[in-house]
Amino acid sequence: MFEVNKRLRLLSEKIKEGKPVIGCFVLLNDPSISEIVGMAGCDFVWIDAEHGMLGRAEIKHHIVYAQSTGACAFVRVPGVDPDQIKCILDCGPDAIIFPNIANRKMAEEAVAACTYPSEGGVRGVGPGRIIDYGIYSEAEYLKKGKDYIWKIFQIESIEGVQNMEEIAKVSGIHSLFIGPADLGMSMRAAGVLDEEIDERVEAAQLRCGEIAKKNSIYAGSCAGPTKESCQILMDRGIQWMTIAQDLRLLSCGLGDAVRKIRS
Repeated sequence: MFEVNKRLRLLSEKIKEGKPVIGCFVLLNDPSISEIVGMAGCDFVWIDAEHGMLGRAEIKHHIVYAQSTGACAFVRVPGVDPDQIKCILDCGPDAIIFPNIANRKMAEEAVAACTYPSEGGVRGVGPGRIIDYGIYSEAEYLKKGKDYIWKIFQIESIEGVQNMEEIAKVSGIHSLFIGPADLGMSMRAAGVLDEEIDERVEAAQLRCGEIAKKNSIYAGSCAGPTKESCQILMDRGIQWMTIAQDLRLLSCGLGDAVRKIRS
C-alpha cells in the first residue's frame, strides 16, 4: 500500500511544535556530502540543481544518500520546464524547489509540471524509485501521490514579492521561500539604496510568514549558522531555513584553519 511521505509528516510535526527546521545547500557532486549533512542532524538537504553542476544520476544519488539518514531531500530545479523535472520527481525527492517564481502563471506552471493530467497537470507517467521500483502499486501512487512531494516556490524578485499573495493561493503549493540574495539584487537593480535593502528583505520575510499562515502553507528563508540568526527568522514567521552551504563550509573552515596555522 502506498503511504503518505513519512519524512515530510515528521517535518510538518516539528514545524507545528515551533521547532526550527534547518538544512544545508549542497552543490558538490559527491553524494556523500548529502549523507554527511543528514548525519550531522540537518532536517533536510537542499540539493541544488540550479547552481550546482549536478547531472540526473548525481541528483538521484544525492536523494538516496540524504534520505538514507532520515533527512528530507529537497531538489532545487532550474525552472518550471516539465521535461527537466519529471525524471527528478520519479526519483522520489521530498520536495521540488522552483526558483524565482514571480507571478501566479509561473506558479501554476510549476504545479502542473508536478501533477498528472488526471489532476489537471502535464507530468508524464513513469514512476520509478518513488514507488520502490514497483514494489508499491503504480496505480495507487497515481491516485494518491500528488501531495507526496512538496512544491516550494522561491520568491526572489520585487515582482515576486508584489505577487506573493496570489502565488500563495495557487492550488498545490506547500511553501513559499524568500531568497534574500537574489531579492536584494532585484532591489538593487531597481535603484533601491544598499542601506535600505536589508530592511526591505526583512519586510518581505515578515509578509511571507503572514501570507503563509493565512493560506495554511509554510514559510522558509535563509539564516546564518547560529541559533540567534534562526531565532530572528522564526520571530518573523519563518518556519524552515537553510543555515549553510557545502562549498563555503569547506572553504571557510579550511581557510580559517590555514590562516591560524600561518599566523
